[in-house]
Amino acid sequence: MPKPKASADMSTRTGRGCGLCGLALRAERIEAAFAGRNYHFCCTGCRQVFSILLQAAGSADPAAFRRSDLFLKCRESGIIPATADDLPRPASLPGTFPAATPLLPAAGLPLAVKVENMWCPACAWLIETALSRAPGVLSAACSFATDQLRVQYDPVATDPSRIMAVLQRFGYAATLPGDLRDQGLRRREWVRFGIASFLTMNVMMLSFALYFGFFADLSAESVASISWPMAVMSAAVMGYGGLPFFHRAWQGLRRAAFSMESLITVGALSAFGFSTLNLLSGSIHLYYDTACMLVTLVLLGKIIERRAKDQVLEGLEGLLSLMPSKVRIVDEAFPEGRFVAAGRLAAGDLFRVAENEIVAADGVVVAGGGASDESSITGEPRPVMKKPGDPIRSGSRLHHGSLTVCAERVGPESTLGQMVAVVQNTIALKTPGEGRTEKFLQGFVPAVLVLAAATGVGVWLSGRGVDAAVLRAVTVTVIACPCALGIAIPLARAAGVALAAGNGMLVRNFSAFERVEALDTVMLDKTGTVTRGAWRLQGIIPFGDFTPEKALALASGLEQGTSHPIALELLREARERHIRPERVAVVQAEENGMSGLWQGLEARIGSAEFLAEAFAGQERLIGPVRVHPAGSSLVYLGVGGRPAAVLVFGDQLRQGIEQVAADLQRRGLRVILVSGDGADTTQAIGRRLGITESLGGRLPAEKADVVSDLQRRGKKVLMVGDGINDAPALAQADLSLAVFAGGSLGKEVADATLMRAEPAQITEFLDFGCAVNRKIRQNLVLTFLYNAISIPVAMSGLLSPLVAVCAMLLSSLSVIGNTYLLVRKHS
Repeated sequence: MPKPKASADMSTRTGRGCGLCGLALRAERIEAAFAGRNYHFCCTGCRQVFSILLQAAGSADPAAFRRSDLFLKCRESGIIPATADDLPRPASLPGTFPAATPLLPAAGLPLAVKVENMWCPACAWLIETALSRAPGVLSAACSFATDQLRVQYDPVATDPSRIMAVLQRFGYAATLPGDLRDQGLRRREWVRFGIASFLTMNVMMLSFALYFGFFADLSAESVASISWPMAVMSAAVMGYGGLPFFHRAWQGLRRAAFSMESLITVGALSAFGFSTLNLLSGSIHLYYDTACMLVTLVLLGKIIERRAKDQVLEGLEGLLSLMPSKVRIVDEAFPEGRFVAAGRLAAGDLFRVAENEIVAADGVVVAGGGASDESSITGEPRPVMKKPGDPIRSGSRLHHGSLTVCAERVGPESTLGQMVAVVQNTIALKTPGEGRTEKFLQGFVPAVLVLAAATGVGVWLSGRGVDAAVLRAVTVTVIACPCALGIAIPLARAAGVALAAGNGMLVRNFSAFERVEALDTVMLDKTGTVTRGAWRLQGIIPFGDFTPEKALALASGLEQGTSHPIALELLREARERHIRPERVAVVQAEENGMSGLWQGLEARIGSAEFLAEAFAGQERLIGPVRVHPAGSSLVYLGVGGRPAAVLVFGDQLRQGIEQVAADLQRRGLRVILVSGDGADTTQAIGRRLGITESLGGRLPAEKADVVSDLQRRGKKVLMVGDGINDAPALAQADLSLAVFAGGSLGKEVADATLMRAEPAQITEFLDFGCAVNRKIRQNLVLTFLYNAISIPVAMSGLLSPLVAVCAMLLSSLSVIGNTYLLVRKHS
């Protein structure tokens, strides 16, 4: 058994534990000298507390602080946890505790922040452009739909505070995940809106009084006593309420990045400036109420829009927040566990999971028991019972019970870490349609400004006066704000990815949804997709001097060290029979089997084609095929060019695959079954499913050739496999789905992964893709209809600026509400 980690009091002698808290040290240990002795600490906080306690002890003996009142109070309150000297020591503890060595990624360090005050997709484009030019920033990707910014930066050249300072210069506030400042920003938004609303209402009341001047004579003093307070309060609304988007509009103008803020700024400042000119000339034609209402209604609309968007993206936020920030690590010094930052958890560490806590890493249960809720990973709400020896996934919530888990994959390598990375990457990528929309918006805003100016000039030339011309231009400017068009695709995309993840479908490429409706052919891989892939050895038929036991020993020796289902079953069977695998040298993995040297002879195990020479002309080969039922898979073992044994494996169909195959055919899709197993086995499975086209004996590259041949004939192919030995076919297909097999999600090439590994998810994904596509089309239709109707109506003079701003906000809310219908239906 590996030697356990050192306790706290041993740290000063061995250097293996923190000198204060006893936590096992990682590579980033901090060293400090006190009273002529060197101490190691896990963090700067422990070093500083150690120094304070040492001074409080008032003794030259560094160990004396442990007897001080201050130290004892800290120990009693739990600030400094009890060590091995204070707690009973178990006789033994399973698990190993290797030290982790964090490595700096070659591409720099990642930074993920939430950006506040983005008002349209142009904001995201401006942020990406500005940061990409900042020193030390290697790449930047900003999503308007989710308010998420992901940056890769060089820690030598810059740091997160400098990156966030760049955002602040452009008028955007950024918070790290879980940062409480996010709540402060929301409160400030409400305060800003409240003050702007109060002042606007007063401006409106004074405006009503001023309007009486059109029906009754008002003295110059009366006009001034009403007009100047309106001007002062309007200036406050502009300077405080409108400052955030005025600032962003100015920054965008400097970089030729026009946005919604550009149109609102032009409209509000035009009304305010024209009113001020009239005020100075003594006119009662003042439009301060229009300017203030523009700003106030935009502030209100953005608050409502944010709340609605938060509801749409609630599932995504839930997934991103699943990763716990703390974990209770168990070692000999702390057998009950002690909380540390989750980032300190390493492979091989033991950690405890209590009721209602989230599992921080993939691992194996070593003690305890309980029911695990894996719905956040698989979408399946039914709790799964866990006992010692069972694997458990990160992101699972312990419904009841208590577990001690040995960590295997932690942090970004865990299932949850990989899921979060895949979802974030998918949302960060832009679809071709979204890219075209953003390019359109870059030219749309300047075009609207030109159109508004032309409208105002036309009204003025028609002899209706400057007042009417300004109001008409402001109305056109405001009503044409492209907010709805900017969020039509990204919001539906983010909602679709989040909903899919919540239902156990991990989408890597959002364009997978777009390709669903064009499919006409579905190709199903047999092993691991149609069947469970958990083969069981049903029989061994030996040849010559080989016995079943000898054949099993050699076969397990050849397959030792691989993760193929056949290999795992052979090793499991050998363990159960207490048969030690034979030693085989120079083991090599071939396309259809394994080969190696055994007792000076070449040994081979694999398909009939792989051992065709060894079994050539052997009539005894026919016997096993006739004896065992159709659907059995035969694996052949040969030594020195002669047959040694035939191993018979059986697999079970996945539950519900018959209904799925029938449903696919009812949709008018051509269904093909493909496998690396023999043709007889594949065809037998196909007949059970009602599939008429079954192709057996296909290597991974040949499966890709089948897909390519179908595509040359004009077919749009969906490939469904396990992502292990059919990666070429998955990459070649127009759309690919992988049934999760417990491997690395980051290495899969499929467009989406079905985390529940249930066949029913195939049709669920197709239905869901169609629903997302419909929602995007509906959003685009709504936005284009709005602009096609509202802009001509505004140009005709049938609308006032106040009605225009309300219509603009309602158009954005209609897109958000339509997307929310998708969330309600599928959540």
